[in-house]
Amino acid sequence: MMNDLRTRTAKEKLAQVRHVSKERKGRPEGDDDIDLTGEYDEPGEIPVRVRARAKKPRTKETGDKRTRNAPVPGARGTVVTVRKQRCKVALGESLVTAWLSSEIAAEQQHAIAVGDEVFLEKRERDHVVIEVLPRRTTLSRPDPFSPDTERVVAANIDVVVQVSAAKEPPMTTGLIDRYLIAIERGGAQPVICVNKIDQADAAGRAAIGEQLDEYRSIGIPIIHCSAETGEGLDDLREAVTGKTAVLVGHSGVGKSSLLRALDQKLLIATGEIHREGRSGRHTTTSSNLYEFPDGTRLIDTPGIRQFGLFRLDPRDLRFFFEEFSRFDDGCRFRDCSHLHEPDCAVRSAAERGELPRFARYVRMAGELDAD
Repeated sequence: MMNDLRTRTAKEKLAQVRHVSKERKGRPEGDDDIDLTGEYDEPGEIPVRVRARAKKPRTKETGDKRTRNAPVPGARGTVVTVRKQRCKVALGESLVTAWLSSEIAAEQQHAIAVGDEVFLEKRERDHVVIEVLPRRTTLSRPDPFSPDTERVVAANIDVVVQVSAAKEPPMTTGLIDRYLIAIERGGAQPVICVNKIDQADAAGRAAIGEQLDEYRSIGIPIIHCSAETGEGLDDLREAVTGKTAVLVGHSGVGKSSLLRALDQKLLIATGEIHREGRSGRHTTTSSNLYEFPDGTRLIDTPGIRQFGLFRLDPRDLRFFFEEFSRFDDGCRFRDCSHLHEPDCAVRSAAERGELPRFARYVRMAGELDAD
């Protein structure tokens, strides 16, 4: 099972973070407001398409005169897309447009996210979201236009498939590292998928395998596949079957093509990348979730240029580099950052070549400190 592949769970790791945070009482408020911003290549929120679960709806009294109308039967649904002050919600086999109640709209700009389970109320001719249920898991990032605001990319997901390409656009291990941290913080499980593997020769495949060995060694599933030839698609199916999974990554890595290859019945627009320099534009401009007969739900998302980490304290960064745990008991200081302290066992292991990601850890810690 995928959970067995991880040597330390997100709950254990976050418990350590909370333990360390308790030791920092008295720090000025706002010290943790560190983030790395990024932006989508394409605008728009990320919709999730799932079936609603039948449950007796709740009522909620507000000052709005329209609350006198009783809730519609079966008014629990799942948010499939979000726009300003409104969203679309899947109610069974139906899709309705719903406005946000004044209480939810006033809470914050991104109080609701795609994939959220919600309760609706019928007010005159409108459906209104009156309650957002607690989220099981999330994948989030800083809002590109408001870095102090967290944007939940998708809620209630099981698996995040980070898709890279074998050649173009080039694989970026720094981006993979950031996704892995965000996935860990949100409670989902990661999978690394290298698409377009048919474009790599034997030497290229060997180089990709060697590059990803550092992730394989810490239990991250690695899948090499090709939407064009079908290679590796069975492995991808096995990783997502029966789960709600979101495919993320750079523009042009072939997320939509992978979905179409998994089920030829899916009518997903795919096209060529039109480049100006190193930038590109993919045909996916908004996200959609596709349901499969076996209960699998797959979300296609727009490509990104960068992926930021919302309010990650630099001193907590070490908890998300799982391989460090094999050595950190040997550090002189219990709260060693592995950056400058004397007698650091993690840094010594890195100097021996046993921690390939250490240089990226140092670089990421510097970026977080700079922010």
